[in-house]
Formats: sequence, C-alpha cells, structure tokens
Amino acid sequence: MTPTSTDSNLSMQQFALLLLRLVVVSIFLYHGFPKAINWAMAGEKFIGFGLPGFLGPITGIVEVIASVLILIGIQNFWANWVLVAIMAGEIATVQFPKAFSEGAYIAGLERDLMILVACAVSAAFGPGAFALKQR
Repeated sequence: MTPTSTDSNLSMQQFALLLLRLVVVSIFLYHGFPKAINWAMAGEKFIGFGLPGFLGPITGIVEVIASVLILIGIQNFWANWVLVAIMAGEIATVQFPKAFSEGAYIAGLERDLMILVACAVSAAFGPGAFALKQR
C-alpha cells in the first residue's frame, strides 16, 4: 500500500502537534519548576507583580503538574486549558500593566500571547504522536 497525500498530511500534523506539545511543556517546566520548589522566591515575585504571594508556589505546582500530564499525553485538553488560564492571568496582570505603564511595545506580551495560543491549539487538536491518549 503506497502512502497517499492524506496519510502524509496526517503524519505531518501528528508530528507538528508533538513538537508543539514538547515546546509548551519545556516552557512551563522551565518557568514552573523553580516556582514549585522555591516558594519564597515565587511568593516574592508575585508580590512584586502586585499579586498575593501565595499564588506563586500554587502557580508553579499547577504548571508542573499540567506540563507532566501534557508530556505523557493524558488529560491534554484540560491541562492545556489550565495553562491558557494561567497565561491569560499573566497577560492581564503583568504584561498589559507593564505595557501601559512604560507606554511602549513589550516583547513579553507577544511571546505570552503565542504561548497562550499554542496551549489552545494543543487543547483543540490533541497531543499528537506518542501520547498515551490520542484524544
């Protein structure tokens, strides 16, 4: 049986979703793990943003748990939507106020919007290849 263009497109889509999943996981583990293990640092960071300090460690723990779920490919939909909510909160409480207070373009805003969209796409289309649960 020879592969058709549809088979090729499907495998490319699965590969692209896998790459998206790995990038999202690496970003959230990189930023979430320090918050999850160093509660004092996380609390101070959140207080610096004008948020309650207890949210720092909680956010870090949630980011790590959601990332692990996404990495192994279970609860992909819900884990990604939790990360979308975290990113939306980060944009609303950190990026927008920073952009308005500095009155200038802030590169972090566009980065965070891309991460938010990546999580939404991953939630909508599934984890891609090499996941324990495909949908």
